[in-house]
Amino acid sequence: MIETFKKISFITVLITMAVMFVFLLTDAPYAMISVNVFLVLWSLDKVFLFYFNFDFGIASQLKIKKDAPKILRLLGLIFVLFVLYIGAKGILELFAT
Repeated sequence: MIETFKKISFITVLITMAVMFVFLLTDAPYAMISVNVFLVLWSLDKVFLFYFNFDFGIASQLKIKKDAPKILRLLGLIFVLFVLYIGAKGILELFAT
């Protein structure tokens, strides 16, 4: 069950990234909302992986293993929550204007 949700979450993030690139390349109006939605979904995916004690990567060369020290995993989670805050704030600001 968790593995299925993990795959669905990853596919959703990939689709969101593809839509984001299409919107940005076509210079569509409100293209920035796709960036913020991607940031939120990416962050939620990483929080899910952290919660269920999976390995999670926060950059192309940085993967935090499930057996890493707790402080390192916590720092990774804090970074992901910061990205989630930026994305959510961006969405709320776009809808507020």
